[in-house]
Amino acid sequence: MNNNLLFTIVIPTYNRGALIVNTLETVFNQSYRNFEVIVVDNYSTDNTDEILKPYVEKGLIRYIKHDKNYERAKSRNTGMQNAKGDFLTLLDSDDFMYVDCLKDAAAYALSNPDIKVFQNKYELVNDRKEKIYSYAFPSLDNQFKALCSGNFMACIGGFLHREVYTKIQFDTTRELTGSEDYEYWFRVFAKYKVGRIDKVNSGVLQHEGRSVNNQAFDLMLQHKDYIVAVIRRHSAVKEKFEKCIPRFEASFLIYAAIKANQSRLFTKALSLLHMALKADFSVIFSKRFIRVYQIALFRIKK
Repeated sequence: MNNNLLFTIVIPTYNRGALIVNTLETVFNQSYRNFEVIVVDNYSTDNTDEILKPYVEKGLIRYIKHDKNYERAKSRNTGMQNAKGDFLTLLDSDDFMYVDCLKDAAAYALSNPDIKVFQNKYELVNDRKEKIYSYAFPSLDNQFKALCSGNFMACIGGFLHREVYTKIQFDTTRELTGSEDYEYWFRVFAKYKVGRIDKVNSGVLQHEGRSVNNQAFDLMLQHKDYIVAVIRRHSAVKEKFEKCIPRFEASFLIYAAIKANQSRLFTKALSLLHMALKADFSVIFSKRFIRVYQIALFRIKK
């Protein structure tokens, strides 16, 4: 493997002109310098192209603007199709890379040449890049069970070897929007061993004022059913994950219940938790289930 690895950083964006400069600053502040940046604009209607013009003129980024607004999965695929890197990483246009993110990724890749998919840890931060929440990451001793327990990969801090990102791309089905990354990882995990850098090297920006309504929850349930269908339809995925389907469904429903609590839809949260028990009753003993259940029940009684 080439010791001077080239990384491709793909940044999908849509109407993030006010935020994307902060993201790019963290990219260009990397201690490791051998990288390319591809910004894929999903037909923004704000001043994103004007904001990015100086970066394009200086040759700092490649800027690709879609001819219309597609699903964000297509933006990620466009980046993959135009990438030259030995490894590729996805970065949303309002998130951050910490200074040694690529340096540590290069060291890990060179030390683990058989690992073609790996991630670094990430945390939730405010607009001043101050940590406000530390995420828990499951052991990868059983990567299939880990993924079925929740989408800890998300779309930040993950690195894909060229062999991976040229063969496996995102499902652009519109009805899957919001869970397209989770579905993607099932197909990747089924074929590749996954590693992890045990260090927080990325920051996810906290978004204010978002709420989820009942219609959105119905869509989340459709996403769950779609992913189950993918598991059962693809032989390689089915072989690795079919036994984990009950755990996946229960974990997905608990996640939806968390979102319901955050939106103060506590009755909806309880309904989702009851569905989770029907999928896999063993989750009743998990700290996560108990915590979410207590929040919903307490708020209703209050």
